[in-house]
Amino acid sequence: MNKKEIEKIIKFGSIDEKKKLVELLDSDNPETAEYAQDAIINEIEGRDKKELVKKLMDTAVSSDIGIRLRSNAFDVLKRLAMHDGNFLIYFAGKNKGKYDRITAELIRYGKFNPADLPKEVLKILASSSDEITKANALESIGILKIDLGGILIKSVKEAKSNFFVLSAAVFAVGELKLKKAFPALKELFLKADDRVVKNVIIESLSKIGGDEIIVFLLDVLKNNVKYKLDKVYILKGLYKLCITDECGADESADVKTKMYIRLSKMNLKMSLYLLSDYEEKDAIDAILCYFSIMNHKKSQKLFQFIFEYYKKNENLDENEYKYIKEIIKKLARPKFITEFLMKLSPSSEYNDKTDILIDVLSESAYKDIIDLLVFYGDKKLFVEVKILLLKYSAKLSGALYERRLIEEVAKSYIGDANGDVRKYAVKLAGNFQYASKYIEKFFENLLKEKYADVIDAYVETLSNFAAQDKNGEYIKFFIKNISSKNDKAAEYSLRILSSDKISLNAGQTADFYSTIALFKNKPLNLKRLLAKSLAKFDLINHKDETTFLFEENDEETRFNYLESLLSAGEKKSPVYLEALKSGGFSEIFRYKVVELIQKTGAKDIFDKLASMLPAEKSKMVKIALLKTLHVLNKEKSNSIIKKYNSSKDEDIKNFSIELING
Repeated sequence: MNKKEIEKIIKFGSIDEKKKLVELLDSDNPETAEYAQDAIINEIEGRDKKELVKKLMDTAVSSDIGIRLRSNAFDVLKRLAMHDGNFLIYFAGKNKGKYDRITAELIRYGKFNPADLPKEVLKILASSSDEITKANALESIGILKIDLGGILIKSVKEAKSNFFVLSAAVFAVGELKLKKAFPALKELFLKADDRVVKNVIIESLSKIGGDEIIVFLLDVLKNNVKYKLDKVYILKGLYKLCITDECGADESADVKTKMYIRLSKMNLKMSLYLLSDYEEKDAIDAILCYFSIMNHKKSQKLFQFIFEYYKKNENLDENEYKYIKEIIKKLARPKFITEFLMKLSPSSEYNDKTDILIDVLSESAYKDIIDLLVFYGDKKLFVEVKILLLKYSAKLSGALYERRLIEEVAKSYIGDANGDVRKYAVKLAGNFQYASKYIEKFFENLLKEKYADVIDAYVETLSNFAAQDKNGEYIKFFIKNISSKNDKAAEYSLRILSSDKISLNAGQTADFYSTIALFKNKPLNLKRLLAKSLAKFDLINHKDETTFLFEENDEETRFNYLESLLSAGEKKSPVYLEALKSGGFSEIFRYKVVELIQKTGAKDIFDKLASMLPAEKSKMVKIALLKTLHVLNKEKSNSIIKKYNSSKDEDIKNFSIELING
């Protein structure tokens, strides 16, 4: 059956025909099965939907139906429950418990309104005489975290003979973190002979937490031979309890410390080779954690082995990098890494591979990062290490660390002998508002800088400072420096104020224009920069103060000024036409001015441009004029452009024909 036939059944079919959609879930054609599934879930509503749900339930519980159809029916019911699971309540206890097993399992996937709707039903199902129903219900209680602690503890005490019921009850106790269940779990653990049951209990206890459970697990670990348990499995429980679950209260932190002391006294015999025996992440993490806490020599040995592996592998992808980084985080104390980094040789070819170590420190060991910055601050070599420290220091947060970081950067790094180090130092400072305290020092260093990329970094960082200054003192500082006799100070101040991050108010704009009269006597490169920057500074209302730029004989200055006028919103044509008619300028300049006129859209200039065409000697300017006339008034320009369809110049001829036909 294809999609159209299914759609026809949905729209016009009887309920019996719609029920056949359930049978299509067993189709050998995956697309047909998928269409049928989507139709049942999304297209059918009301009474028909209820009938189909009943059909699905009957199918899922029938032992006379093939496993594929039963499984697919279950999946559809699961998806229905995820949208609205209320329908499941009505199947519990029906037909002598026919649907109880599947209902007890499906409930865990459901979305209910009200949220506690399944509570009473699960209470009934968890008391069922059918052990599979009971186990399913207990597991659902744990997954949904429904407060039925009394039933769970009772089940732990009574379900000694059935593994499925017992493991489900123990699992649910852990999910609900029922501390009052500890005595029952402890008693069960001590009496149980089944190693798997003991492991399930350990897993549950590691979720519940608390001082008495830590003490109990330590005792079990100490006597793991007696209890016939894998010490790594117990260690994993302690790891989850006290490492991943950060033990927030002070007394818990004390217990955690005591736990470390107890572990060290046990002197567990563990080999690094244990890592190859376990695939479970928590188990591997627990072993690594144990080495880092209790066996410093092994921990350091493994750390060095892992770092050697990282150094010698050039083609690690992002996932491999993250994996190795996580191992180092769990294995090596910050002290290990810091001491290792302080012993580097300046001639080592692997100094650039210390990135992963500095990355690890930057995520938590802020003090160590700053200590390393201080340590390397006066070292003339170690460029790679310095750059990596500066790069990852951007992650630091907290007022105290930020202050210490910036003080060290300002003291030792923005004046470093290496340009790349200076660049990274300046970029880093731009991330921290505290660094603006050193704005004058940064500006002084900028004036001494000789490398363009470092200068760009300074401009970016100083722009950040000025943009974030609510009092406007920094903007005032840079406006004042525009009139400086030092041409570099004037240039950099203008570049900083021209940043998109900065917006001048009316008063600041007035102060800005009061200073630029001095630019008449500035070098050409500064005039060009000023002309290019003016669009940002309300040029429309300050044209009188800037006419000297338009009168400048330098083509780039004049064009930059015209371009700024256009960007500022000047659409009137006379100023652009005057520039076009001015003598002595190159055809490139005049071509670009015609393009500006085209962008203004000023139709009043059409006739004046048309009158310039016959006498124009430059081919490129003539082509620009033809195109601009066409853009300003297509209909009116056609008769003019057609005259050039027979031009002797092939380029002009082809261009005019293209305009007409276009």
